[in-house]
Amino acid sequence: MPTIRVTVPKAAWSRDEKAKIVEKLTSGLNGVAEDAGKGTITPYINVHIEETSEGGYAMGGQVVA
Repeated sequence: MPTIRVTVPKAAWSRDEKAKIVEKLTSGLNGVAEDAGKGTITPYINVHIEETSEGGYAMGGQVVA
C-alpha cells in the first residue's frame, strides 16, 4: 500500500486545504502508477498529514520557529 507522509506546521492549513493537498498528492501518485502501466491505485494510496508544533521541524539545517 503506497503511503505519502507530509509534515506541516500546526494550524498552517485549514481542513479544506488539507483535503486539497490529499487530493492532489493522491492524483499525482496515481498518475505515475498509470503511466507505468500499473493501472489505477487510488483506492490503495494513504496520505498522512502530521502537524508539528513550532520549532518541531527544520529546513536547510535550521530549526523553523
